[in-house]
Parts: sequence; structure tokens; C-alpha cells
Amino acid sequence: MRPPDVRKNLRRGVYIIPTSFTVLNLFFGFRSIVNSTRGIEAMANGRSDLAIQYFEVACLSLFIAAVFDTFDGLIARGLGATSEFGKEYDSLADAVTFGVAPAVLVYAWGLHVLGNLGGGIAFLFLVSVSLRLARFNVMTGKSDYRYFAGLPSPAGALTLASIIYYAPAPVTDEKFAMVMLLVTAAVAFAMVSPIRYRSQKGLMLQKERSLMYIVLLALILGIASKWPRQFLFIGTISYLASGPLVRLWSIAFPSRKVTEEHDLLQTAETMH
Repeated sequence: MRPPDVRKNLRRGVYIIPTSFTVLNLFFGFRSIVNSTRGIEAMANGRSDLAIQYFEVACLSLFIAAVFDTFDGLIARGLGATSEFGKEYDSLADAVTFGVAPAVLVYAWGLHVLGNLGGGIAFLFLVSVSLRLARFNVMTGKSDYRYFAGLPSPAGALTLASIIYYAPAPVTDEKFAMVMLLVTAAVAFAMVSPIRYRSQKGLMLQKERSLMYIVLLALILGIASKWPRQFLFIGTISYLASGPLVRLWSIAFPSRKVTEEHDLLQTAETMH
């Protein structure tokens, strides 16, 4: 009888940890879907007070899912437990949590007022998430790790969730429903656009400034605990707008390096 290879078994067990976080991500996405359907059922029964509670739980479920989605990748890389299976499973979970769940949520909360048009825009959001995830998988390792090409799907989902969490009362006015339709479409197009968004991987934390980062983090947590709805709303909307604003800034005020490269290219063309 050969003794069991403890080291090999431990190595296999390491892969379970990030996968467990992905399962939790998927669980909270499913929880969001269930509460969204309960919300629209409560609205049909004339219980707007219950609908508000269900929509709030649906939004918070997406925020919790985003936390697990962030940590499953960090833990996998930290433990050296990355794999093709984990990558594909994470994408499938994200398609449900950040595609299906927010699409159902925004439709149940507000877009249902517009009938088939509202359903079509909710489906457009889902399609954009699936395309965004597919493009991310293809471009992994082939682009600048400091930036995302297009709005990340978790950020798109949390943008809608933060708006609904800020004002969870079900939408009954068609004009406001049209505003949310335009917002949902804008978020969908931002995800498939080539506009670059800053990635947390590109934020270099310098050791000599570590205390300042800790103080800043404490300040952010304090503000978030005091005004959670306003903090989430302003934070997600600001990140959504950051991509186009930075792009416009770079066009209006190009960096010196880009300008020098352009001048050298023009000089070379003139010599030829």
C-alpha cells in the first residue's frame, strides 16, 4: 500500500477555494433574480412596500456578488490556482450574476412599464454583458493590464443596482421609465465600446505611502457607512463617466509622449 500523497491532495484542494467564491458569486446572483421576481409579484398584488424590500435585497445581493467576484480572481492568482476550468466557470457565473440578474432587476423595477420595448432594452443589456465577457476572455494577456477595454460587466451591473438601491420604489411613470431605458442602453453600449476604463490592477500602492492609503480607505468606509445609498450611486456613476471624460481629455490635451511620436512620424513621412 502506497501512502497517500498529501502534497498532491493539498494542491488539488487549493483549486476548490477560488471555485467556492465563484459559486457564492453565482448564488447571490440567483438570489437577486429571485427577489426581483418577488418584487414584481408584490407590485401585481398592490404591495409596493414589499416590492421595495425585495428590490433592495436584489441590489444588495449584486453588491455582495461583486465582492466574491473580485476575491475569487485575487485568491486564485495568490495561491497559484488559476486554471482554464476556473476561467470558464467564472465567465459563466458572471453572465448570470452581472447579465441576467441586473437585466431582470431593471425590468422588474422600472422597464416593465414600457412593455416589450423595456424588455428589449433589458435583453440588450444581457447581450452586451455576454459580448463583453467573451471579448475579455479573448483579450486576456493581449492588452494593457492597467485598463479595461469597455466598461467591466460587474461595473455595468452595479451601476443599475446603485440607481435602483438609491430609489427602490417601483417605477410607475412612463417618462421616468424612458430615462431609465436610456441609462440602461448607455451602460450596455459602454460595455461593448472601445473606451478604456481604469483597472484596479494598475493602481500601484507604494510602501512609503501605505499609511496614507489606509487613512484614505478609512475615510471612504466612514462615508460609505454614513451615506451608503448616496455613496454607491455617486461612485458607480462617476466610474461610468470616467471613461468618456478621460478619453475627451486625452483628445483635447494629448500627452507630450504622444505628441512627440506624432511629430516623429510626420518627419519620417516628409523625408520619404
